[in-house]
Amino acid sequence: SYMITYFCIYSFLGYLMESIYISLIEKKWHSSGLLDGPYIPLYGFGSIILIILSSYIQHSFILTFIISSLLLTILEYLTSLYLEIVFHRHIWDYSHYPCNYHGRICLFYSILWGFLSLIFIYYIHPWLTSFISFNEATSFLSFIIIITILKDTYRQKKKSQH
Repeated sequence: SYMITYFCIYSFLGYLMESIYISLIEKKWHSSGLLDGPYIPLYGFGSIILIILSSYIQHSFILTFIISSLLLTILEYLTSLYLEIVFHRHIWDYSHYPCNYHGRICLFYSILWGFLSLIFIYYIHPWLTSFISFNEATSFLSFIIIITILKDTYRQKKKSQH
């Protein structure tokens, strides 16, 4: 149950990070993600991969960077492929970046995944686990679920008014 809680927390934090990043680039608020709720599962799955691997790779910054970059780039590629096959959506396109592969992944974001992984493994996850108890994490998870339900209810109500 810890992993489910971490998955939800990091899916939410990934949503916030990506929304802020894109909003700064576009100079207006942009709510990221394919789903209606405030979460992006790609970040949840990525965090779980890093949590599981961290005890094996965290003894070396370089090893952590390389393995994390590689695994998260593979995850990003498979996620892009899955979204296209299942939802017929092409959510991101890196074809204008150098060293890209089918516009799904590129060297720039692979390197960024590596740096984010270092920050996650050495700072964010240890801080989060020492800062909040499991009960607080469960409360946070409940908060995310309530936000999702309220957002969906608002969307349904707005849809029925049209």
